This record gives sequence, structure tokens and C-alpha cells, in this order.
Amino acid sequence: MKTPTEELKKILEAQDENAIVEGVRTFFHKYGDELPLPGEDSAFDRVMWAASEYIQLSPKDENMLSRVTMKLLAAHPDMATATLLKLRDLVGSGRETAVATWQDMLSSMSWQQMVPAGALRGVGSRMVSLGSFQQDLGDTNVQVNLGWLVDQDQFRILLNAKDVAGDAIPDVELRVKESERGVVFSRKTNQDGTVVAPAVKVGPGCYQIEILVGDKVAQTPFFVL
Repeated sequence: MKTPTEELKKILEAQDENAIVEGVRTFFHKYGDELPLPGEDSAFDRVMWAASEYIQLSPKDENMLSRVTMKLLAAHPDMATATLLKLRDLVGSGRETAVATWQDMLSSMSWQQMVPAGALRGVGSRMVSLGSFQQDLGDTNVQVNLGWLVDQDQFRILLNAKDVAGDAIPDVELRVKESERGVVFSRKTNQDGTVVAPAVKVGPGCYQIEILVGDKVAQTPFFVL
């Protein structure tokens, strides 16, 4: 009989979506009363991360997964370099590399850059622009303009949602998520299909912008303040 560790290893080695999902469900059924907490078993954390690509998670599971993700990134700096952007690099000497990294990450997550990132503007407080980018979620096109007011630790976000005919779509939800605290800001598009959020208060942490259209979700890469 396989040990829990051996079963987790087998799941991690699976290449097929169905095999991963079935392996996770079997594991939960057998060991449901003794599952480790986030960070206690790195193999279990990696299995949860792999399975999240194929299994719909509850909000509680998503928060747990975010904490697990940050522990994994901290344990594997090479992974962190590839998937996290330190936003302050856009202000300092690494600006050009940071801009290119951000735009490459957006592209890998199916976002299309409309206005390039990296413009600095003086508007009372120095602002770093992460540009404007868009993605199609079914019949809905979402466009996001994202800026960071450096001196005030605030995001400026403008979201537009339209259908294929160019008509506005209300009730598209914008979320700002922080890896430890979960959702720190949430607002839905109005009848004009827009969300205008000029001063979303944030602080040090690891953030992600999430757009929800029905059962479809679009996410930006994680970025660190």
C-alpha cells in the first residue's frame, strides 16, 4: 500500500488532466481527516497548485491557495523571478527590464497590451503606469488601465467591459487581491460598463487584479509592492 507521500508524488508526475483530478479526489477521500495545513507539506502544496488549474475552488480554497503560492515562491526564488514583478523596479534602475517582464507576463496570460507600461507622470504624486491591456472572456471584452501612485500607495484602475457589438456590460466584477489578506477591493461595472477606482488604498504586499465575467475569470500576474 502506498504512503501519502508516494501518492502525492504519483499525482505530481501525472501528465493528464483527468489523472490529476482523479488523483486529488481519491487522496482527499482517503486522507480528508488529516490533510496538512498550508506550508506543512510542500508536496501537498504543489499538488493543490497543480489541481487548481482543473478544479473549481471555493473562495476559502482560493485564499488558502494564495497563501500556499506565496510560500512556494519564497521557497523557490527561481520561480519567483519568473512569475512575480517587483513594482518598485519600474521606478528604479531596473525599469526597462521590469517593463519588459511585466508585458511578457501579461502576454503569457492572454492579455493584449494596448498602451505600453512604464510611463511616469507627475500628477501630485509620482505615478507608475502599468499600461492598458485587454482580454476577451467569451463574448465580453475587458480593458484595464492600471497605475500606481508611488508616494501614496494607491492603485488607479479604470475597467471597461463591452460585448461584441461594442455595447456596455454591467455587473462585471473587478477585484484587487492580496496574497495574505485576500480581496482588498471589489467593485462591479455600472450601466456604462465601467469601474472607475482612482484611489484604491494598498500597502506592502503581493497583489493581483482579477476580473470576473459570469463563470469566467481573467487574472493579471502577481506583482509586489
